[in-house]
Amino acid sequence: MILNLALGPVVSLFAGILILIVPRLLNYIVAIYLILIGLIGIFGWGGLHTRAVATVHPPITAPPTSVPAPVTLSA
Repeated sequence: MILNLALGPVVSLFAGILILIVPRLLNYIVAIYLILIGLIGIFGWGGLHTRAVATVHPPITAPPTSVPAPVTLSA
């Protein structure tokens, strides 16, 4: 079984459990979250992911069609 974990849901789960245990942490957790989202919005996500390289595909063309030779009638 392959388990893929993203960082966001794990941090959210951990923060939610901490808020349930120590409700006074809510102010700090929300403040840190807002600061991080603001910094990411201003400076971008930068080096944490790679950009996809666009692949250039050849143009799509119709397959060649064979045209039947004209029929001539001999008298």
